[in-house]
Amino acid sequence: METRANYALIGLFTLAVIAAGFLFVFWFSRGATSEGRLSYDVAFTTSVSGLSRGSQVLFNGVRVGEVLRVDLDPQDPTKVVARISVNPRAPVKTDTGARLEYQGLTGVAAIALTGGTATSKPLETSDSNPAVINAERSDFQNIVETVQRLSTRLDGILDKADKLFSENSGSIANTVHNVETFSKALADNSGGVKQFLSAMSDVGAAIGPLTRSIDERVKAIDPQRVKSIVANADDISAKLNKSADQVDKVMNSLAGFFGSDEGKGAMTDIGEAARSIRKLADNLNVRTKDLAANLNRFSGAGLRQYEALAADGRKTLDELNRTLRSLERNPQQLIFGPKPSIPEYSGR
Repeated sequence: METRANYALIGLFTLAVIAAGFLFVFWFSRGATSEGRLSYDVAFTTSVSGLSRGSQVLFNGVRVGEVLRVDLDPQDPTKVVARISVNPRAPVKTDTGARLEYQGLTGVAAIALTGGTATSKPLETSDSNPAVINAERSDFQNIVETVQRLSTRLDGILDKADKLFSENSGSIANTVHNVETFSKALADNSGGVKQFLSAMSDVGAAIGPLTRSIDERVKAIDPQRVKSIVANADDISAKLNKSADQVDKVMNSLAGFFGSDEGKGAMTDIGEAARSIRKLADNLNVRTKDLAANLNRFSGAGLRQYEALAADGRKTLDELNRTLRSLERNPQQLIFGPKPSIPEYSGR
């Protein structure tokens, strides 16, 4: 009877110790997770594979809390909301960001809080209405999506290449055959190819002295002489331009004068004067011929004197006739004089 009583006491004591342990663990976990902790909701727009209850919450690599639960947003099924419990000493500010990170080789998911300036205000939150932190895309997710896009593009390129080769298999076969034919022709004419390469080598050897000779001739040219020639050419060009400008001015002046009423009147008067002088010269020529005929009937010294006078008069009349004809052809010379000869320029 005493033995049975001892076993019963031992059993009751064991059950009491187990119950006390459960109570202690419950009390400790409840205090660690609720007392003095701040709750936030982290909203994800991408997959949160690997994230679950109890996952770590890190702030700049330091553990500051844990994930309480992970649920879908009832208002937007494309979003995932993770409720986190964070140590109040963690500086969660209004500009703090969050993203999903994978740690170690095992790829354990964790929520990483980053950012937040010292001048920003703390993010106000409560257990009944937790503040929402919008999560950014993680580097791992960016890499995965980039690899997926590259894989998709690579599949498209391979499909196009396969289609291209399938549609042009005959052309590709012909190209390969032509390459083989060309290679065979080169092999059969290896001697000619060797001679051609040797000839090209000789040409290269001949070009070398030629280039050196050209280089020596170029170096032998006096740079100062070249500069002098260029300067003389510039001087000649400047003089020609200046002369052309002067000729343009003279021609414009003449055109303006002859185009005016005064110029037209002067040209009319000059023409009439030339015709009057021409008529007078013709009359004098006739009278002189008559006088010469009468003088021919005289003899002796007086006759010779009159003959000399007639010859001089005839010469004078001839000169006058030439002058009148010149005026008739170009009446402007009566005002401006005879045209000067075209000046010749020599570049020195």
